[in-house]
Amino acid sequence: MKFTCLVVDDEPLARKLLISYLSKLEGLELQGECADALEAGRVLREKPVDLVFLDIQMPQINGLQFVRTLKDPPSIILTTAYRDFAPEAFDLEVLDYLLKPISFERFVKSVNKFFDRQAIGKSAMPQPKEGASFIYLKADRKSHKVFLEDILYIESLDDYVKVHLKGTTLVTRENISSFEATLPSPQFVRIHRSFIVNAKCISTVSAESVEVHGKELPFGRAFKKSAQALLAVKGG
Repeated sequence: MKFTCLVVDDEPLARKLLISYLSKLEGLELQGECADALEAGRVLREKPVDLVFLDIQMPQINGLQFVRTLKDPPSIILTTAYRDFAPEAFDLEVLDYLLKPISFERFVKSVNKFFDRQAIGKSAMPQPKEGASFIYLKADRKSHKVFLEDILYIESLDDYVKVHLKGTTLVTRENISSFEATLPSPQFVRIHRSFIVNAKCISTVSAESVEVHGKELPFGRAFKKSAQALLAVKGG
């Protein structure tokens, strides 16, 4: 499985260095390179990105300000020549903080941290048997038996996922991609980088959103076409 990444830095040589490092590694596919945060924001709205290498000191909007604008940010590895931003950066729960000049060894260590996080999330997600009507979710230090028919929708909260059920919610330390790989399609449809919906629980569908249990959930640009196709099939 390959994960997608984005390199964001206003210095062409800095972008070139990181891209050269990426070319030596397996498992990461470059989704693009951007010279500023505004350009990066456009890419994130249009394409699914798992990991961003993000410079801090950039014109118009710096890297830290940019992270704060993201409702559902991917994993972030900050790249900077300044140590002073570290406390603020880790308050934003970034994955890592690389000081320039960045050595290949340090770069690999940071990327491995990303892979380790993905592996933990994937292995922690229980795989239901084919045809099973329930899964087990870890939340509140317990394993909860959750029937698929009771799941309304799933909401990503960065490193956590909120599973909205009929009558309650559970918050589990997973990532939404693990749920997407686990739950059966077309009953469960990824409509947005932050949402998976149970198609059986959708009450209305419009050009821009669906309504589930009174909650309006938007289509994400990167998922809209495939989601609408699945929902059309589901609807018969």
